[in-house]
Amino acid sequence: MTDIVNALPKSLIQICETHSDGTFQVGRPKAKSSVADAQDQAPKWNLMTHSITPRHPLAAWLWLKDPLFRVSPEPLRQRMILDATTEWQERCSSLDFPRVYSKKKALEGFGAQRPDLQQAKAAMIAMERYTQDNPLLWILYNDKDKTIGFLDDKTFPREGGYKQIWILREPNWDRLWDASAWSGRNVSSWIERQEEAGFKVDWPLEPATATVKAMSAEYEAMNHSARNISKDELRQKLGRAKAMGKLVNQ
Repeated sequence: MTDIVNALPKSLIQICETHSDGTFQVGRPKAKSSVADAQDQAPKWNLMTHSITPRHPLAAWLWLKDPLFRVSPEPLRQRMILDATTEWQERCSSLDFPRVYSKKKALEGFGAQRPDLQQAKAAMIAMERYTQDNPLLWILYNDKDKTIGFLDDKTFPREGGYKQIWILREPNWDRLWDASAWSGRNVSSWIERQEEAGFKVDWPLEPATATVKAMSAEYEAMNHSARNISKDELRQKLGRAKAMGKLVNQ
């Protein structure tokens, strides 16, 4: 060990002694546009825009959950994703999945380098259902097709609200906004603004077995008019009204 120390340049020894916290940097400083920099994109909706790489929902999870992931070089990130993939695939065995997004799709989504839309959504469903003690809501934001969607329409909005609210740009999974500080009312106001901007929101639908009479009565009890509305449209409008009502009251 003494021989190694003696072989080091005195200038390097002096730097180490005067920067014991490791804050010195060798070489040129990284440009602020580095993908590891959480602030390399302009804020949106007063939220920090995070650039996610690699483009995968699991990378978005690690980005917000593990500070080391943000500053790691690409090879280390890939290793961390590989370790997290194994962990999440084990977790899937104890979770229930909706019919549309099956456990098989979730396992494929975690394991795929470039998951398709169904695989990615199934993986995110697993994350939502695993974090029941710290409820998570994914909001899928598609600025190309101008759509906004949610994953688990059977439980959205969740009773009791959410502690984690993450907006992820689909289908590229390359931009992430942490809206966890928002209340349910904040979420509903944000959705309304997106609707005014021309976005189509994929609201939970009322069951196909529901009758027009029953839905009309419920819709009008919420101070809306059900006159001359088709059954399919009423399913959407009532689903929206009920979801927005739950969000506002959270």
